[in-house]
Amino acid sequence: MKSPLNKKNNLLVALLGGTIGSGKNPEGIVTLSGDPAGADLFDSIDKRFCYKVISPVRYSSENADASTYKQAILGILEEAKRPGTKYKGILILHGTDSMAFFAQVAVRTLSQLKIPVMITGSKRPADEDKSDALKNVTLALGILHAAVKDGTGARTFGVVYEDSYTGKAVYMDAKDAETADINGDMRSFVDRSGKEYIKFSKKGKSPFASEEYMKKTESFIKREAGKILVIPAVPGAYIPGAPDGFKAVLIECYHSGTADDKNLISLVRKAKEAGIPVLMGPAPEDGNIYTSRKVLEQEGAKVISGMPFEGIWAEAVIDNA
Repeated sequence: MKSPLNKKNNLLVALLGGTIGSGKNPEGIVTLSGDPAGADLFDSIDKRFCYKVISPVRYSSENADASTYKQAILGILEEAKRPGTKYKGILILHGTDSMAFFAQVAVRTLSQLKIPVMITGSKRPADEDKSDALKNVTLALGILHAAVKDGTGARTFGVVYEDSYTGKAVYMDAKDAETADINGDMRSFVDRSGKEYIKFSKKGKSPFASEEYMKKTESFIKREAGKILVIPAVPGAYIPGAPDGFKAVLIECYHSGTADDKNLISLVRKAKEAGIPVLMGPAPEDGNIYTSRKVLEQEGAKVISGMPFEGIWAEAVIDNA
């Protein structure tokens, strides 16, 4: 079969969903359906490639699991190995919440192609003001072009994201990718000690010294410690079931304040019916609110912002021991 591409620098673009493939409506941020973005969009950013855009599967990053990753990888491999087409590199657009998990799978399965691969996404939809989508895609394409020119092959296999402190798009090796923090950063590039603190205290007084917390402390010390069901922010981590025997349910959110709204809805409902509190966090105090978060809130989950996950766990233990 003759390739429809007509340049030596043929580049495969795989749009898998996430915020970079989403839009805003009155309900929140939702993953767009329909055909993926055309090659013209990428050509307007970097004309040094001839683009082929595919979307083998479209999913919200927070709802990713091993099966969706398998569909994505198989779709990319099928196109990359299609007779008559020789791609020089691959650009993958993925949601930032579980991008690190996808990157670790991708580097182990797509390196066999022996061509450079870049994975990127955005913290804000591409059509939103101050979106980081353009800068991330621009840097990813620039790195891909340099890798193709220098013949680095699979040695260039990385992730691009916007660093929250510098506001610049940055690169890191895919094998080093870690789950993004609440700022959306996948790895620290500066010493943040002392730069982040909880904003819920007034006039410099710790809220944990209040009379309310004195009573909580006394109660916590006297009672037998209870069990907290913790659902980690790991794709496919939760196996549906009832929260029987637990005093509270704690759902760890991805950096965008999202969580799996497919499997976890039944858990939140069952917990509510049993009178078991459900806490979600950490969650940004402002910015975009995703529909998956709203769904779980509407079912009865309480979203906690302004403190790290460890602090939310402590709240759950003290309140529900």
